Amino acid sequence: MFFAILVAIGSNVPNTNSASFMKLIIMRHGEAETFRGQDKARSLTRHGEKQATEAGRWLASYLGADTPIDLALTSSYVRAQQTNQQLSSKVTVTKTLICDDVVPEGDPKVAHDFVNVLIEDLPSSKIILIISHMPFVSYFLEEVHKDKQTMLFDTSTMVVLDYDPERGTGVIENIYHPV
Repeated sequence: MFFAILVAIGSNVPNTNSASFMKLIIMRHGEAETFRGQDKARSLTRHGEKQATEAGRWLASYLGADTPIDLALTSSYVRAQQTNQQLSSKVTVTKTLICDDVVPEGDPKVAHDFVNVLIEDLPSSKIILIISHMPFVSYFLEEVHKDKQTMLFDTSTMVVLDYDPERGTGVIENIYHPV
């Protein structure tokens, strides 16, 4: 299962009280085909493609039509990359990195450290998107949430966090659930 995480600094999204705050959006991939061999090779179903496209449409509206995603961290699994492609049809993604730290069995602490390093190295970034899997996204949300809150994600669900890179934590601002 895949999730996307977006981190935005100074975007036009509401509730940004400080220039040091970012938006962190965690999204699960769209519906994937059933397991039939290698998990890494599973593709999105047509319904999953539609879910990811609709999530991209919601995200473009939420962030503002002219607000690009500066960097997408995408799992090396096919369905995460397909989710990124579908999402990118509705919201601009400037750069994509394939990242083995955000696979289903990825370590959320390692990924959190990596995101923080990216933020330090790319201080002008407005949005970072991470597309990953269950259970990773639930554990990652717990890792980055100020109060260690977590949840289960339906396919293409997104959680938007106001994220403070100085503290390494954030709070939930909004949640998107696909129809």
